[in-house]
Amino acid sequence: MAFVEDKAGPPNRAYLKLWEALVRLGYWPQPGERCLDLGASPGGWTWVLAKLGAEVVAIDKAPLDPKVAAMPGVEWRGESAFALEPTSVGPVDWLFSDIVCYPERLLRLIERWRASGLVKRFVCTIKFQGATDHDSAAAFAALPNARVIHLHHNKHELTLLLC
Repeated sequence: MAFVEDKAGPPNRAYLKLWEALVRLGYWPQPGERCLDLGASPGGWTWVLAKLGAEVVAIDKAPLDPKVAAMPGVEWRGESAFALEPTSVGPVDWLFSDIVCYPERLLRLIERWRASGLVKRFVCTIKFQGATDHDSAAAFAALPNARVIHLHHNKHELTLLLC
């Protein structure tokens, strides 16, 4: 898919991955739905979600780009995505993650949030350091209702769609 790049609104190009993932999924957050963006800084994915009219809780130790932080419906929390307790956030319609971490760590994070019962849908980037870890990719694909896809805008990574 080719998207017309917005060079003025979002703080980085990462938003292109999210647009593509949502288009491939066939649906996206609706106005008023509650989204959690883990590892949000500088805010490319938060920008997409806020543009769609969602309420976004953006989690990152680093602050959001000021333009993104000022968007309606955006709440930034300066915390670690890995230390965040699901109950401190409450129910969310969508959990998004473009965190740079080893796949095993992301899988544990997703499993913890799934076990909480507080998330309806997940869209997460699985990032590989070095060679592609096919066993990790298979572990994500084995999650119930999961699809693991390679997007045009992914580099050495895959995208998990869990709905």
